[in-house]
Amino acid sequence: MRYAFVFILTVLAANISKGQNLYDTAHTKVFAQYLYNTQQYHFAAEEYGRLAKNSYSNSLDYSIKAIECYEIAYDFKNALNHFEKYVLPHAGSNSQYYFSYVKLLIKNRQYDTAFVYCDSVKAPFTTKIHNIKYGLSTICDYPTPKETEFILPEIKSLCTSNIKQKRMFPAITMSAIVPGSGRIYCGYVREGIIAMLRTCFDYLHLIYGFRKYGFRDPYPIFFGSVSACFYIGNIFGTAKSVNKFNKAQRNIRDGQIIDYMYNNLF
Repeated sequence: MRYAFVFILTVLAANISKGQNLYDTAHTKVFAQYLYNTQQYHFAAEEYGRLAKNSYSNSLDYSIKAIECYEIAYDFKNALNHFEKYVLPHAGSNSQYYFSYVKLLIKNRQYDTAFVYCDSVKAPFTTKIHNIKYGLSTICDYPTPKETEFILPEIKSLCTSNIKQKRMFPAITMSAIVPGSGRIYCGYVREGIIAMLRTCFDYLHLIYGFRKYGFRDPYPIFFGSVSACFYIGNIFGTAKSVNKFNKAQRNIRDGQIIDYMYNNLF
């Protein structure tokens, strides 16, 4: 009886809807636009992707719309995958597609591929591409483009600006004399103070052990070995702090270059 009731409801629903397929292109397009208008961009991208796969006409337009939705949703990985699968094969000699591809590669931090594909982009993006290559050459140590007359003053200033760096030898020397001071020199004050207090505690413990037990007792010898390990570890930690600080400063500069590209070149 229950199955008969379900069958009757199914027949009635089919008659009421006049046999329409709610998953056809027209309905999917309307639904995708609704998701886009309601800022459900990730779901809208999936619907536009479905349209791109199932439609013979306007499939490229649907693919570009799907990529736009992925980008708005900050899903650059899926945007790049969709572009490579559905747009790039149809790029041909259209520089606009390669220019968009370079942008997605940079957003996915695939700088090597982006630098190579810059050579596929021609007019009317010549000036922009030369500036992008100049910026990428600074970030990834690629050969600098020879056509410097195309380089904008703003990006040249960013790329040639001096990065604040900490030197390794002074930092290690400071930590060898006063443990923790090298990390403070690198700007990591809390880590430096902790290292300094820990080393002072070890020294005081060591002095106490030698005074109480003498120099031949294993107790102070053991803590002396532990203190020596922490002392050496503090020096190695200072070297890591220098590298960490220098890398962070370079990342800040690289981020400024990328931000300029997004805001002024793309």
